Amino acid sequence: MNKDVIDLKIAPKHYANVAKGRDGFDESWHPIAQRIYLSFVESPQSFFFEPSDWAQLRLVVESAHISLTRYYDRVSIDMVTAVIDALQDFLTTEATRRRVRVAVEPAPVEWPASEEHWHEIAKAWFESLAKSGQAAFYQQSDIAFATYVAEVMDRYLSAGIKMSGRLLALITKACGLLLTTEASRRIAQMELTKVETRDIDAEVTKLMEQYATAIN
Repeated sequence: MNKDVIDLKIAPKHYANVAKGRDGFDESWHPIAQRIYLSFVESPQSFFFEPSDWAQLRLVVESAHISLTRYYDRVSIDMVTAVIDALQDFLTTEATRRRVRVAVEPAPVEWPASEEHWHEIAKAWFESLAKSGQAAFYQQSDIAFATYVAEVMDRYLSAGIKMSGRLLALITKACGLLLTTEASRRIAQMELTKVETRDIDAEVTKLMEQYATAIN
């Protein structure tokens, strides 16, 4: 046998690969880290995962767990930066999926309630996602990622005068991965249709009444 030849067996693309993802789940993880890991089992991009993807994802989620439990009231900027960057290798958000041209079918997703302890701004941000047009393209992994970002946002806002500019920059980068602004949506080539909801007849009647009053 030629020693230069590598016998590489590729795992077949079938749902057994997805089912194996649950084998790496760790109940000792922080609840948000647990949600991140399980969200991939429920997201269609995991159909493309090999055993190596699941093994590496477990490393990243363990790091997410550490980033949330090392301190109860703050986070390590370096660790959170590394976690957010690493998660994108698993097609976590729609922005990344569009960038690498991986299309998955939009499907109904379940939105968890915002955490009670979150700062009111973090709560409002998280809840606004479900009401925004780009949410139609979200998978469960997008929502789990958003939950992680909202937790980081809460700890940033709770720091008060000790807020970090570096952490704000990281949060806004993560928001962009969730297509939260028109600029990020245009970069991702996503155009949301604006539906006109005004009562046109009522507005025309009002204008006519104003005109009649003006000429009398």
